[in-house]
Amino acid sequence: MSTASENQDLKLMAAIKRGNMEAFEQLFYKYYRRLYALFYRLSWDDGRAEDLLQETFMRVWRGAMTFREDLKVSSWIYRIGRNCWIDLEARRKSVRRAVDIESDSLLDSGRVDALSEGDPRATTSGRYAAIRPVQLIEEMASGKEESPDSRAEKREIEDGVRSGLLDLDPMHRLVLVMSFYQGMTYTEIAEALEIPLGTVKSRVYYAEKKLRDKLKRFVGPQAEGVKNA
Repeated sequence: MSTASENQDLKLMAAIKRGNMEAFEQLFYKYYRRLYALFYRLSWDDGRAEDLLQETFMRVWRGAMTFREDLKVSSWIYRIGRNCWIDLEARRKSVRRAVDIESDSLLDSGRVDALSEGDPRATTSGRYAAIRPVQLIEEMASGKEESPDSRAEKREIEDGVRSGLLDLDPMHRLVLVMSFYQGMTYTEIAEALEIPLGTVKSRVYYAEKKLRDKLKRFVGPQAEGVKNA
């Protein structure tokens, strides 16, 4: 059953198809913060995030006539945003378009048992909630007193998180940002990216694992305690 928000989105898209700029502006103001946050976390670059945001909504306007009403407008916009990001990164020759096939196939082989629906690390909404080191690190950074030493340590922690995210395979980074920072469920991510639900679970699992390994030096012996809490 569609929500009131989804129904409103469909009405806006119908108006946009008729060339209604006011409807387009309403849609933009509803989603631009969310999309900007996504692009910023993917690139950690204000200018690139702004460019991607602009390109995404230009494509939304130009491609409005291709929108199918059986889709959620939010998922359709995320697909366009994903394509803009992939296109930009491909032009920069800094991103591989495909994820490591082995990591995506492990779910089918039964080796990723931690992602079953009964796993306590999955919330009732289906959002993966086991990215504890990132959460812990950010809490550590935000809780530091503002002495010169603590500011330097906070900056180092933030740089570590940023570096860890940027070191991830791009598609792993994408699902991790959508899950952890955007609060999207597995199902929402799968729909937005047009990939199987199992692929989303596999990618988030491996992104979290790689990031945890990368950030070990910040959490030290606390990591295991938090992980097993």
